[in-house]
Amino acid sequence: MLKYIVKRLLMVIPVLLGVTIIIFTILYFAPGDPAVMALGEGTPEAALEAYRVEMGINGTYIERLVRYVGNVARGDLGLSFQSRKPVVSELMQRIPQTLTMATWGIILATVLGVFLGIVSATRQYSFWDTIATIGALFGVSMPMFWQGLMLILIFSVHFNFFPASGFSSVKHMIMPISALGIQISANIMRSTRSSMLDVLRQDYIRTARSKGQKESRVIMGHALKNAMIPVVTVIGVQFSKMLAGSVIIESIFSIPGIGKYMIDAINARNYAAVQGSVLLIAFTGCILNLAVDIMYTFIDPRLKTIFETKRHRKKVA
Repeated sequence: MLKYIVKRLLMVIPVLLGVTIIIFTILYFAPGDPAVMALGEGTPEAALEAYRVEMGINGTYIERLVRYVGNVARGDLGLSFQSRKPVVSELMQRIPQTLTMATWGIILATVLGVFLGIVSATRQYSFWDTIATIGALFGVSMPMFWQGLMLILIFSVHFNFFPASGFSSVKHMIMPISALGIQISANIMRSTRSSMLDVLRQDYIRTARSKGQKESRVIMGHALKNAMIPVVTVIGVQFSKMLAGSVIIESIFSIPGIGKYMIDAINARNYAAVQGSVLLIAFTGCILNLAVDIMYTFIDPRLKTIFETKRHRKKVA
């Protein structure tokens, strides 16, 4: 298992290298001069060149790319073009808000999605199955930004229940977390329903029922655990999606997280901040995928046995 984890961590390196090259190339050829954006029109060329040298954005494409990759390898994401502070420190200040929102959002989505998926699968073609399926269809179809705007319009503007911006209290958190969780819960519900329906048709479920076990024990103890492998995969993927979705939600609700930081950086041509934000989200996604793979061994003991068998064979050989 340890060897597998180390191998997966090493695989993160080429992924981050590829992301770095792609985002650097896109921003390099993007229109607009960061030096002019920062210092203003009419600035002397000597001052612009001095600023480019200070910020590390001088030289050819290859020179800048090699310099930037080398800095990233040392943990240096450069200086913000606006504040002239290290991008790493600015990201560290904003990570708590984004992680808090994404964590509570995935908790809400998982609880709601798994519950509705179980209800829908155990009562197939019933009234509750129809309602849950229609609700999941609407949830998947509605974009996050539209959900956020509708929540503000209804619960802030019309009813004045919750504040429309900020993230400083529980009341501030409800709408952003709901906007993130609703769409994700629809995807989890559909995956749970499909997986549960497949498991409920297996022979061992009929055997458990024929032995007189309670239906709740059959569903929660036998069916759900065996149906969770694809569901956990969806949850891991959706958690990564939430980090990307925070770009939209944080902008709508004016939350000072990584997403809003990235949008502000794009508008200001703050390339170092944009690159650092994308790299952080990509790295977090890689770690989440690794965590999901490790969780498989706890959900399905057969996978853990595979690792132990391979290790035993190598010792014998």
